[in-house]
Amino acid sequence: MPSDLQSRSGIIWTYRFDAEGRPAPIPREVVPELAPEEGFIWLHLDLVHTRAQSWVTEQELPDAAREVFLSQETHQRLDHSAQLAWGVSHDLIRDVGEKSDSVGALRWIIGERFLLTGRREALHSIRMTAEALDRGEPAEGPSALFEQIIEYIIDDLTDSVVRLIDETDSVEDQILLDRLRDGPQRVGSIRRVAVRQHRQLSGLHVLFRRFAEAQSGRSAPDAVKATAARLLLRIDTLHHDVQSVQDRARLLQDEIAARSANRTNRQLYVLSILTALFLPATFITGLFGINVKGLPWMEADAGAVYVALACVFAALLTLILLRRRGVIGD
Repeated sequence: MPSDLQSRSGIIWTYRFDAEGRPAPIPREVVPELAPEEGFIWLHLDLVHTRAQSWVTEQELPDAAREVFLSQETHQRLDHSAQLAWGVSHDLIRDVGEKSDSVGALRWIIGERFLLTGRREALHSIRMTAEALDRGEPAEGPSALFEQIIEYIIDDLTDSVVRLIDETDSVEDQILLDRLRDGPQRVGSIRRVAVRQHRQLSGLHVLFRRFAEAQSGRSAPDAVKATAARLLLRIDTLHHDVQSVQDRARLLQDEIAARSANRTNRQLYVLSILTALFLPATFITGLFGINVKGLPWMEADAGAVYVALACVFAALLTLILLRRRGVIGD
């Protein structure tokens, strides 16, 4: 199995496919021709390597394709000529043998007898495709191999969407049971992931739909147009699922906000009732605390008891008045 380390020429790996589509790896030190006499090749380059960049500039490629392949642009795009198609797609970066949540750019050019790909960070779908080829899985042509790479990207997105749906279901159940204490944080995390996935899928959706259905794709290679049409079906379904998660997350945020507002209103209601009940008592104790002559019960032995009873009576009177006005109770 080839590693993600490149050769001195910037080649990460090369596969040659025979007429039956069976792959065979080529040593990294060998720089193949882009137009083999039989079958086709897949050449994967490290675009950070200056020798790989120089090699691409020496090939007979359209200027627009070469510019996109070597540029620093990270936006997803797709373009074509009558013989070639090229563009940029997003893929998950592979971090220490496992995929991460970060997104990197995969650059590619599809010809009749070659698939040329390049990256600046190790990418997950590219590694998965290489592992499939090492197991002996065939590829009918460059377009079919490119479709396999995009399928792995879509599979990663599908797994992420499924996990996101499960997390949304869990949060929704806890909110309805009113047991969730970290609801805003979890829903916010769901929305952040959904927004990132929506952007990635929207880019793929726009590219492949415009390529497969619009006028701009009619002069492109037929195999590439057929690939775009098949991929569009999966992307449409997944795009709908992500939009559904986003809608549910917004509804959950609204539900959390409404429940939080109701809880705050109940607390303010209780606080207001307590304030109203103790207001007369506060007035009475303040009145008796001014320490002037003429106040009742100043000389009485049970004066403090009388004042306390007056406070209780005032609170009960306030409670009765609030109940009659319908402020509390029925």
